[in-house]
Amino acid sequence: MIHNHDLLSQPFPGYQLLDSGNAAKLERIGEHVVQRPTPQAIWQPACEEHYWQQASSICERGRDGGGSWQHRHGVPGELWAQWSGPHATCHFRLGFTGFGHCGMFPEQAPVWAWLQERVQGLAAPRIANLFAYTGCGSIALAAAGAQVFHVDSAKGILQWCQDNIAANPEMTGSVRCVHEDARAFLRFARKRGFRYHGIVMDPPAWGHGKGKERWTIESDLQELLRLAADVLEPDGFIHLSCHTPGIQEAALVNCLRNCGSWGSIAHGEFTLAHSPDQGEDPRVLPAGIYACADGWQASAG
Repeated sequence: MIHNHDLLSQPFPGYQLLDSGNAAKLERIGEHVVQRPTPQAIWQPACEEHYWQQASSICERGRDGGGSWQHRHGVPGELWAQWSGPHATCHFRLGFTGFGHCGMFPEQAPVWAWLQERVQGLAAPRIANLFAYTGCGSIALAAAGAQVFHVDSAKGILQWCQDNIAANPEMTGSVRCVHEDARAFLRFARKRGFRYHGIVMDPPAWGHGKGKERWTIESDLQELLRLAADVLEPDGFIHLSCHTPGIQEAALVNCLRNCGSWGSIAHGEFTLAHSPDQGEDPRVLPAGIYACADGWQASAG
């Protein structure tokens, strides 16, 4: 069964989408108001220009895809977000990085909630989180009792994840940080016979692994998904996020279907709701796509 279901992320402590338009978004991150580029916002802002002037940090996108920050009042200090899921509350350290990132992708909040629900009832759930970034998804899973293998090829990002682990001492599960290329991790797991109840992945458009392995989503995603399916427990799941321009939901679904037989596949768009601070706002900001295949039938693989 395949069905469409868009995911809407609401504001939570530490993150609010205040306004959007003219290829930009105005956000409150921690207690800091920032302006960042977002090409999807082709409409006009809802608020007047003076409202946007409250931004104390502005990110400008470079030609190479990176981002440079202009801080009007100096670099902000420590920033935190608090997200409450269906089974646990989590704390995430935030900060401003190149590529215009802040250490968290708030559109993923509905995924964190789904993951917490999904691992309930499983005996000692084992989850692999690939391209796992600073660990928000991993922390959400571990807070709900899962044993998480947090895989990323960037050492600095893994240290950030360690900071988030330390900020959540009440987790009932665990997070093990693994400095490795995602494909190499899955090949090793297959060789050793390791199995996971679920695999979460948010692959970039391009990049390099720990050993300088070249990655492009167009040429390498299908192999990655097949490797992931090879190490799933029966009835397991793969949750795939994508932010690469030009790739559509149907493409993700097709790649997952090529991996074997599933009980269900859901797909849709990530969207962000605007804060009601300025009154009710029916607009939503597109923020990527996803496809989630569940109910892996190992005998058909």
